[in-house]
Amino acid sequence: MALVVKSGSRQYIVNYGQKIIVNKLDIPENENINLEVLYTFGDDKEVKSVAAKVIKHQKGVKLRVVKYKSKSNYHKQYGPRQSETILEIIK
Repeated sequence: MALVVKSGSRQYIVNYGQKIIVNKLDIPENENINLEVLYTFGDDKEVKSVAAKVIKHQKGVKLRVVKYKSKSNYHKQYGPRQSETILEIIK
């Protein structure tokens, strides 16, 4: 059974036991949270919320941003890293 859950302003399609990466949550590691279920697939059972366990906090991959101006030998490069939280969906 697949579920559509909401975390912050984003929605994710998940199954039980699956790990997902969401934007950083201000919840300590190994704590449980409840996520709102918006829709269920493959089962007639209505589920209102699902529990998720915070596995760890991490930084995501670095994005490369480049500024460049032609004919003036000007180029700059920088790269921010997004803070993320890994959640495991439990019952």
